[in-house]
Amino acid sequence: MNEPDLLACVEETRSSIFQGDMDEAILLHYDLVMESYRRKPLFYKKLLKYDRFIVTLSLLSFMFADDRVPLSRVKAFCQARGYMSRNSLDTYFSFLLSAGYMQVRLHDEDERQRVFKLTDRAVCEVRQMIDSYVLPSQIVAPYERGLVGAGIPEDVVPSYFHGIARVLYANGTLDQQLPEARWMINRDGGHLPMLALYSDSLRNGPLKVGYKAATYVELSARLGVSKTHIIRMVKEGELRGYFKCRKHQVELLPAFIDLVRKIMAIYFSVARVSMELGMEYGSKRNRLCAAGSLSGE
Repeated sequence: MNEPDLLACVEETRSSIFQGDMDEAILLHYDLVMESYRRKPLFYKKLLKYDRFIVTLSLLSFMFADDRVPLSRVKAFCQARGYMSRNSLDTYFSFLLSAGYMQVRLHDEDERQRVFKLTDRAVCEVRQMIDSYVLPSQIVAPYERGLVGAGIPEDVVPSYFHGIARVLYANGTLDQQLPEARWMINRDGGHLPMLALYSDSLRNGPLKVGYKAATYVELSARLGVSKTHIIRMVKEGELRGYFKCRKHQVELLPAFIDLVRKIMAIYFSVARVSMELGMEYGSKRNRLCAAGSLSGE
C-alpha cells in the first residue's frame, strides 16, 4: 500500500468511526488509560502530552524496524516534523532513561553514535497503551478481516509499531490531520483532561447539561494535574467557543463535543489501520520464514 492509499484508508476508517456511535468506545478507552494512569500518574502525565506521545511513537517505530538505529536518526525525524526541539528531545530521552524505560549503548560499528532499546518494563506499559486504543476501535468499527475473533496477537508490540511507522511517514497522525486540536491535547495529561470532562458529563446525564466547576478539585487529583491547569484549559476553551462558563457550571458546547469525537476518531482509525498493517506484515514474515525453513530442509 503506497502513501496516498494508506492515507485514504485512514480517512475512510476515520469517517466510518466518526459516523458511528462512539460514546461506548470513548468511555472504554478512557477507563483503560485511567487504569494505567492511576498506577503511575506522574509518568503518564508526561507521556500523554501530545508532543511527547508522538515522539514516543516515533522512538518505538524506529526501534522495532532496526534495533541498531542511532538515536540521532530519531531526533532528526522528530525535529524535521516539528514535534520537539533538540533540547526538549534530549530532556525527554533523559527522562525515559532515568525512569528505567529505555537503555542506551554505543553503536557496535560507530562509537560516535548511540543505539537504544525498550526495557521489559516499558514493553508491558506499551502493550496496555496499545490495547487502550485498539480494543475500543473494534467496538465502534469492527475489523473486516477477523481480528475481533482472533484477538490481539501476542506479538502486538512489534506488529503495531511496524504499522504506526508507515502512518507516521505518510503524515497520517492527529497533528497532521487535525492541527487545530493541538491546543487541547498538547498539555500535561494529554487528551485525558478533555476526556474526563466529556466522560464525566456523559455518565452524569445528557452532555448538554454541563459540568460543575466545583468538581475541578476532584478532577485535578484524579489526573495528577493542578486545579489551575484544568481551569486554564476551560478558560482557553471558552475563548475558542468550546465551553460556556456560568458561575459554578461549565456547559460543554456542541463544538467541544464535535472536537472530542474528531480527535478520538483519528486516534482509533490510526490504531486500527496500524494494527492491520502490522498483522499483514507479520503474516508475510511468517510465510517467508516458513518457506526458508522448508527450503533449508
